[in-house]
Amino acid sequence: MFYLKEQKNIIDTFFPDAGEYDTLLEALGAFFEKEILPGAKRIDQEEIFPRQNLQRLAEKGFMAIPFPKTLGGLGLPLPVFIAALEMLARACANTALQADIQNMVCEGIRLFGDDRQRNEYLIANSLVEGKKLAAFALTEPCCGSDAKSIQTRAVLSSDRYILNGNKTLITNPGEADLVLVFARTDKGISAFIVPKETPGFEITGVIPKLGFKGNKLSAIRLRDCAVPERNLLGEEGKGLEYAKQMLNAGRLSIAAIALGIARAAYEKALAYSKKRKAFGESISNFQMIQEKLANMITRMNAARLLVYHAANLREKGEDIASEVSQAKLFASEAALKVCDDAIQIHGGYGYTDAFDVHRHWRDARMLTIVEGTSDILRLLISHLELKSH
Repeated sequence: MFYLKEQKNIIDTFFPDAGEYDTLLEALGAFFEKEILPGAKRIDQEEIFPRQNLQRLAEKGFMAIPFPKTLGGLGLPLPVFIAALEMLARACANTALQADIQNMVCEGIRLFGDDRQRNEYLIANSLVEGKKLAAFALTEPCCGSDAKSIQTRAVLSSDRYILNGNKTLITNPGEADLVLVFARTDKGISAFIVPKETPGFEITGVIPKLGFKGNKLSAIRLRDCAVPERNLLGEEGKGLEYAKQMLNAGRLSIAAIALGIARAAYEKALAYSKKRKAFGESISNFQMIQEKLANMITRMNAARLLVYHAANLREKGEDIASEVSQAKLFASEAALKVCDDAIQIHGGYGYTDAFDVHRHWRDARMLTIVEGTSDILRLLISHLELKSH
């Protein structure tokens, strides 16, 4: 069963009448196991963007789970989406990563867009359903964690903003239909909805990387890229605050993806430890292997409690900046350790392609960096704690 009893127990605790949610999650888990999991290794090895998987998810209503029905969503609680995303990442992390970005951009338009933007992009362009895809462009060659120092400029000329600058380490801008671009205006950093076909918007290259090979990490050049004034998201000068709130949503999704990746690695290690013989017995009988397995499952369950707790608080409308940062920090680092132990349990085979276990480590490694590095999150958590006491 892809829908774990640990997940079911949490969902049932949050929602005493959770029968419909459990039924949905069981069905999605079965779908992921049958339709998504078999192609995950090939997507990684051949560096294939999982467009077909994303189309299937759109048909199943996956992307729409947490969004209001008025915007074309299913109107279901956020913890239900987090549980579904965890299962998806367990089947194919590459597919789950685009789902995270899609959710983050849609949430930004939902929170900060005007009625026209919500209707045009979330509903008419089917971003909420996932039929059209989105990307998020904040990072620049000069600036990663120091987002307030970005140099891309947007100048208002008549009824258009003219954008000039460079973005880098952007996930899937070439595959997306629109990109949410952050640029500096006279009033400060602002956010703009930029359709990919806009003249002056150019993907300048795909950047080779360690993991998540089904997602294209790219550089973008903006040269006199003109977008209508109505494509400004929210208010001019408030883009950095918008980015922070969107990243809170993204960090929660990244934490769920970390859980799914860890589970995939753990299950391979558990199965291998039972089958592998050494010194006349299964290595699962060895105390050192048992210690690793115990630590792996404990880390995953502890991370899951943090992640679903933050999701439940956000569903209630509470400020979760600290809780979601803790969840992302702990879950991503737990996943990396679980995947490392999975390789160690496999021994030499863990370093080869034979059991497809190092893929999970390569993917998990990125999660400690994207959408807030572990170092930055520790600073943020401590800052929030010092401020509140």
